[in-house]
Amino acid sequence: MSKHIAPPRSTYGEENNHVIRPQYRSKNQGATDSANSQSQPRLALGQLPTEQNRPILVENNRLKNNENKIPVYVEPHPKESQSQDHDSDDTEDSIEFEELEDDFGELDQDVLDSDQQPQSLHSTDSEVEESIRSFTQHRHTLQSSTTGDTTTTAPTANSGSVVPLLPVWDSRIHHELTYVNSKFQRDSPDEDDEDTYDVTMVAEYAPDIFRYMRQLEARLSPNPRYMDSQNELEWHMRRTLVDWLVQVHSRFNLLPETLFLTVNYIDRFLSKRTVSASRFQLVGLVALFIAAKYEEINCPSIQEVASLINNAYSIDDLLRAEKFMIDILEFEMGWPGPMSFLRRTSKADDYDFDTRTLAKYFLEITIMDSKLVASPPSWLAAGAHYLARRLLNRGSWTDAHIFYSGYTEEQLTPLADMMVQMCRHPLRHHRTIFEKYSERRYKRSAEFVQEWMRMRL
Repeated sequence: MSKHIAPPRSTYGEENNHVIRPQYRSKNQGATDSANSQSQPRLALGQLPTEQNRPILVENNRLKNNENKIPVYVEPHPKESQSQDHDSDDTEDSIEFEELEDDFGELDQDVLDSDQQPQSLHSTDSEVEESIRSFTQHRHTLQSSTTGDTTTTAPTANSGSVVPLLPVWDSRIHHELTYVNSKFQRDSPDEDDEDTYDVTMVAEYAPDIFRYMRQLEARLSPNPRYMDSQNELEWHMRRTLVDWLVQVHSRFNLLPETLFLTVNYIDRFLSKRTVSASRFQLVGLVALFIAAKYEEINCPSIQEVASLINNAYSIDDLLRAEKFMIDILEFEMGWPGPMSFLRRTSKADDYDFDTRTLAKYFLEITIMDSKLVASPPSWLAAGAHYLARRLLNRGSWTDAHIFYSGYTEEQLTPLADMMVQMCRHPLRHHRTIFEKYSERRYKRSAEFVQEWMRMRL
């Protein structure tokens, strides 16, 4: 798979229908804005804050003085100790993990003062449950329902833990999907479809492949409430770790699939094992190393990975941690990420480049939110594509989109509303991703969203 990045087009288009297209800025102006936007100090790895060095500002995804490291901060926020019962197998694995930790050297953590901790998108329960202002003419409300083996969950007020967001399934939606499938399904490849003659698209097997991927995404989904069983970790610490991994991912110029796979490995690993705050960064780094091996043609070397944490762990330590994580994940490494589903859905718009670029931005911000940890990647991809089409005025959600995505507009509207809410405070919710997608190579998609929101909300 090629890592070639398509050259950006000049603009999204002219102004039309109240949609404001952002203009390109000069390189110097963009660099100035990026530096000014970093109001929150970040400390270099292994450097504790003191009166002399607080705050230290390090520019995202840029190396200063040729330093071979990337800034990161980890904020331990221990929970109260909870007693847990384990069976014999879990006990043996826990002992093995403790021994593995004892063999590792202590890793200095970056600590922020309480006033420096990144604010969450919602600071109170009332704000979490506050209605998201819809960008469409109508609202679709999530309802809790169960159809067959699929359970649909909606956020409820005063919930003690994170409530996962999942698509709604009911008889009416099933009827609509059945009708659309009967309209587009064919027993043999369509001769008028150009993909039929492209051997890389495997048109004969594509429907079966994506049906299997839909089954696989459910089987390899993490526990959405795994943080309840973690003694020393909190959701805001996960957001901090993922933010750092996005920086590392960009530095090595890795594929989007690698980033999504990394986050899935982390969430699945934490669903099965309790991890201390001092080892949390190690879990993320090892997950990225494994995901790069799985997805990339040329993945980073173990020496490059070790250098990211100033060689706080030896190469042997990292390899042992890699083996341990693969064992815990039971060698199930082939989680189907959202990018494959996004490409499948893009077929309905003839692979429109602008729509897909903007949808990638919406997809990446979902990895930061705890409510979407267990959301199906096929649903996230469809929601990102749906929202991108609405912002770009590309028309309605057609039957072709329903067929290739597997989701109706009613199922996607609540997710799109939530994505809009995530973009209300981008520097608090997804700072690094916002800066990444403000670059010219991504057509300044993040800035375009902010312009759209200022006009519409």
